[in-house]
Order: sequence, then C-alpha cells, then structure tokens
Amino acid sequence: MESCKLIHFKNLKQYRDETNATIDTNYFNIALKNMKDEFAERFEKFKTNKSTLAFIVNPFNTDTNEINIEPFGIDAGSLQMQLLDLKTKDLWCGKFTELKSKLEELEVQKCMHIAQHKWTVLKEIPRVEALIFGAWNSLPECYSEVKNLAYGVLTIFGSTYSCEQAFS
Repeated sequence: MESCKLIHFKNLKQYRDETNATIDTNYFNIALKNMKDEFAERFEKFKTNKSTLAFIVNPFNTDTNEINIEPFGIDAGSLQMQLLDLKTKDLWCGKFTELKSKLEELEVQKCMHIAQHKWTVLKEIPRVEALIFGAWNSLPECYSEVKNLAYGVLTIFGSTYSCEQAFS
C-alpha cells in the first residue's frame, strides 16, 4: 500500500487502472494500521496463554506451571498427578503423537488443495476439531482434570463465537 503499487490489493488496483482514479493510500495506510493494532490487541492474550493452548495437541510437553487453569476450576495438584501418570502410559502418548501426525497431514492436504484452487475438496477433509475431540474423548475418566482442562480450552472459541454473535 505504501508503495502505491497495490500488489496485494488486486481489486483496488484493477479499479484504479480501469477508472484512472486517484487512490488515497494514506487513508488506506491508516485503516490498515488501525486494523493491525486492533488484531494485535485482541489476540495478545493468545500469546500469554500459549502454553495453555498448546496443551490441547501436546499435553506431554507442556509445563503445568505455565498453564492458566484458573478460568476452568481445575485442581493444580490433581492435574499434575494425572499428567504424570498419563505420561507413563505408552498408549496415551502414542494417541497424541498420532494426533499431531494427523494434524500435520491435514495441513499439508489443505495447502495442496488451496494451491490448486480445489475449494470443494476442502469440505471433504476431516475437521481438525473432530480429530482433537476424538483423542481427548478416548481418555478414561481417571484423567478427569486433564480432560476438563482440555475441554475447557477447546470450548473457549465456540462459546466466544456464540457470545459475539449474540451481541452483534
């Protein structure tokens, strides 16, 4: 935008070229900066809760002292004990290793289809949420605190979306 070449704004460039209109790039620069600042402010909490979010797909490599359990009503001691027990079980470690592999595979497939503009094929790819919930649902109830944390984090986005929709 600053160079006035409009490389990343094809429609605006096309409009300018077709109509010989003068584009107030200063106006767009300000609007883009404001959007960038708003997004940065809105998503700042994601940075501070990075460990909590990472826990969902990689519970074994997460430092429990960095996880924000306060909003979920989780007992820190029980969570740590359950995670320690869970880490000793090859079956469950394998389950989350497999989950990460599947998620990586999905991302590669998505990128390939997007690069080839195969938009309808994207709908046929399994949903990431289904794979993640499937892994967590497979854990037995003896890991209730670990599961409650995972479900709490996983439902943040859906409940936030619903709340935003209700007030919009």
